[in-house]
Amino acid sequence: MKLPSNVYKKFNAYYYVLAQGKKRKWIRLSSVRDGLPAMYAALSEFMQTDSRNESMKKLIEDWQKEVMTKHAIKTQKDEIRISQNLKEAFIEFNASEVQAPDVIEAIKPFKEKPRTYNMYRAMMRDLMRYAIEKGYRTDNPVEHIKTMPTPPRKRYVTDSEIRRIKVAAMYGLDGLKTRSGLMICALIDMAYLTGQRISDLLALEWSQMTTAGIIFQTQKTGAKVLIEWTPKLKELEQRLIDLKKEKKTITSNVFTTQDGKPYSYSGASTAWKRAIKRAGIGNIHFHDLRAKALTDKDEYAGITAAQRMGGHTTQQQTSEYIRQQKPVKISATR
Repeated sequence: MKLPSNVYKKFNAYYYVLAQGKKRKWIRLSSVRDGLPAMYAALSEFMQTDSRNESMKKLIEDWQKEVMTKHAIKTQKDEIRISQNLKEAFIEFNASEVQAPDVIEAIKPFKEKPRTYNMYRAMMRDLMRYAIEKGYRTDNPVEHIKTMPTPPRKRYVTDSEIRRIKVAAMYGLDGLKTRSGLMICALIDMAYLTGQRISDLLALEWSQMTTAGIIFQTQKTGAKVLIEWTPKLKELEQRLIDLKKEKKTITSNVFTTQDGKPYSYSGASTAWKRAIKRAGIGNIHFHDLRAKALTDKDEYAGITAAQRMGGHTTQQQTSEYIRQQKPVKISATR
């Protein structure tokens, strides 16, 4: 007769083999002479007492439901991918069994990509923190694993490049105007004039446009920033109002598609990538516009103004963000 899964007969007894990482734990159920009913009864009792299920698979699934869903949509997309990969890597582990060497082994393939490596490390650190909250373990093994240094991005976007990208956003390869061109150009201008993140720009609603300026509440930190009106920002507001009238949109979002629906991150990202490809400009990301905004603000108004625009809690954060983006200007000795 075929025995249940993971149950084996050994030394005149029935054992249940429990996977613990790369090890196997043999748990005695009953004597062979007591018969199969005794074995099934012991197996049922063991399964009930082990029902808490401390497996990494279950831990990650619970983390996705309880923790990940509270994060920004863009963040969740990365977290889903990373957590699924980690679930496969630790499929045979219980949360209590994970040690620092196991984590290092799992994230070692990403050593050539420091940012990715650090993202996986950060995910494992939070998963182990969550395991402590659940009572599955008392320590966090990831605390002993160092992050990899990530050199700051040095790319500074010039005014000329922005103009070229906007032209490329307006016109397709066939020379005809694109349907999304005006809105993408407005998004680019808003990114530079306000220095805000793409997620906060796409979430911008008309109610945030006040008489004093535009109020942003960053999704990343929750900090509130009021960007006061300037002639150029006011002109941009009017362009967006005109676009809204043309589309006859009823959504509360400022940045919308031709169908009047809020722009998604993927939709805006696709339009941006097409524009920079048509413009023939390489090594440029949309968030480089934020770096340009803060760098230029620092140059024209000082580090404190740049810090306030960026919503940073310290000037150190701002200085690290804009460092090496643009040469510091200083006159010669004589």
